Amino acid sequence: MKLLQTSLVALALTGTAALADGHAAAPFSTTTLEYGESYLATTLIGTRVHATDGEIDPTAALPAGTVADWDDIGEIGDLIIGVDGSLQAVVIDVGGFLGLGEREVALDWSALRGVREDDDPGEYFLGVTMSEGMLENAPELVRTPAE
Repeated sequence: MKLLQTSLVALALTGTAALADGHAAAPFSTTTLEYGESYLATTLIGTRVHATDGEIDPTAALPAGTVADWDDIGEIGDLIIGVDGSLQAVVIDVGGFLGLGEREVALDWSALRGVREDDDPGEYFLGVTMSEGMLENAPELVRTPAE
């Protein structure tokens, strides 16, 4: 009888450990964070977004001072994340002065490009190919309160 009890306890512990191990490992990411390849939300929020009429090649370093010639269209104020976990859009606070007259525009995440200048390869900027008219005509984000 004692052998049966010992066997049942050992079986229960083994099954529990396997079950715990299988469930505990599943939700964790093994991704290494490399700036320019992935971004933290805390880094994205507050980041200035620059627009240019030209195409942006995120694989090539730009000459120093290039981004300074682009239009500074605003800063990222929030993120829109789908229920599936995908980053759907960034909310950019555009226009205004010292927070007055600002409006929120949702910009599809896929439209943004990380760019860098060749004088500082560790510093990245976010750029978008967009004209001033496109930005002026962009629809304002409408937030509906949760009920």
